[in-house]
Amino acid sequence: MKITTKKINLYGKDTEPTQGVSNEYKTSHYAIRQPCLMYVSAVRSSGKSFCVSKMVSQAQKEKTFDRIYMITPTFQSNKSYFGKMIDEDDVFEPTKDSIQKVIEKVDEERDEFEDYLRKEKLYKEFIQILKSKREFSDGEIMKFEELGFLDDEFDKPKWKYDNVRPPQSLLILDDVLSSPALLQSSGITRIGSLNRHISPLQEPHSGRSACGLAVILISQTYTMPQGVSRTLRENITHLLIFKNKQEKQMSKIREELGSAVDEDKFMTAYNMATKEKYGNLLVDFNPRCPTMTFRKNLNELLIFEEDKEHCNCG
Repeated sequence: MKITTKKINLYGKDTEPTQGVSNEYKTSHYAIRQPCLMYVSAVRSSGKSFCVSKMVSQAQKEKTFDRIYMITPTFQSNKSYFGKMIDEDDVFEPTKDSIQKVIEKVDEERDEFEDYLRKEKLYKEFIQILKSKREFSDGEIMKFEELGFLDDEFDKPKWKYDNVRPPQSLLILDDVLSSPALLQSSGITRIGSLNRHISPLQEPHSGRSACGLAVILISQTYTMPQGVSRTLRENITHLLIFKNKQEKQMSKIREELGSAVDEDKFMTAYNMATKEKYGNLLVDFNPRCPTMTFRKNLNELLIFEEDKEHCNCG
């Protein structure tokens, strides 16, 4: 059947919207893009927590996260993995409102950052007036006195973290299956669909319009009643799985991944990555390059020949 085409003078480039911000955290080329929504699924004693701790440790080396939160009933058991990276004040029991408590803390960090920006702006105004050698108005005196700029000794406003940027945070949920933390009313659906947009800013900063919240959910099974909902699973950016001997679980994974990655490629990569003890496969649904879709044990890319042809990173 023959088809002809004809260009029409509508819906051109002049009608395209301006490109929005991605709210992405800056990471190195091979690092996992953040803020992620990652699902880690494996049976007990497979090495899930150890593997996640390696990811978090690498992120801390790159200063990806300013603060890390955890919702778990077993923090003491995993203290050797996460104790150096997570303050115990940022660890919560899995309750109906634990996710909301984390979001409130992220909001508090956002408010603190925006207050710093306000003071920094006023400090620059103060210094500019000093350099001009003009007298301060009564209003300026009251304003700068309140900020402490007129004290004999005053400090320039300083942001509490090394990088001046909207705070970057990570939430790890571990051992929360069948807990109130996974109820729809808990906020899990919100962070599952809007994690990059958590804590919006009054004004964009560093190419971002929100603080965002990276999320890693660690589970002993891919799917179960009162477990992680399909809605949440369909929004994940990364899936980390270990050897799974339950065919029903693997069938469910293949079914849900079918629209995102090629099933044959997935199974080939899965079998290669999990053939050794503690072996695992990371699937990236939004990789920087097609050659970075599959990883074995985090640090070994599994590259299919046809994906090399579409490599965009050299």
